[in-house]
Amino acid sequence: MRVALKIAGAALTIISSGLAGLTVACSYRTHARELAGWVTALAVLETEISYGLTKLGQAMRHAGQSAGGSPKRVLARAADLLEDGGYGSAGDCISKALTEETASCSFLWSGKWREDLEAVVVLGEALGASDSADQARHISLASRRLERRRQLAEEAATVNYRLWSAMGFLIGGMVAIALI
Repeated sequence: MRVALKIAGAALTIISSGLAGLTVACSYRTHARELAGWVTALAVLETEISYGLTKLGQAMRHAGQSAGGSPKRVLARAADLLEDGGYGSAGDCISKALTEETASCSFLWSGKWREDLEAVVVLGEALGASDSADQARHISLASRRLERRRQLAEEAATVNYRLWSAMGFLIGGMVAIALI
C-alpha cells in the first residue's frame, strides 16, 4: 500500500510539473500568435482608413474582428471609448483598453505585452489627428515595429517551447526521485 502511494505521488508530481512546463511553453507560442493578430489588425486598419475612408471607431472594430483574440477585444473597447467621447484622443482610448485587457487576464506576458504594444499606443496618438495618408504612414510604421517584435517572439518560442516542455517533466521526475 505504501509503495503504491509513493508511485501515485511520484506520478502526480511528474504530471503536474510537466503540465506547468507545457503551460509556460504554450505561452511563448500564444505570445507570437497574438502579435501576428495585431499585425493583421493594423493591416486591416490601414486599408479601412486609407481606402475605405471609414470612421475611426468603425475602422477599429473591423480591424479587431479580422484579427480576433486580444486585438478584437482591445480595439472594440477602444472604439466604444472613442465613440463615447469622454476619454480624449484615440491614443488615450487605446491605452485605456490595453490597460483593461492586461489587467483582466492573468496572462504570463502581461508585463511584456505593454512593451510589445507600445507601438499601438504611439500609433493611437496619430490616429484621427491628421489626414488618411499620414495616418496610413503611421499605421505602416507601427505594423513594421510589431512585425519585428513578432519575429523575435517566434524565435523565442522556437527555442523555449522545447526547453520548457522538457524541463517541466524533468524537474517533476527529479522531485519524484528525491521524494521516493
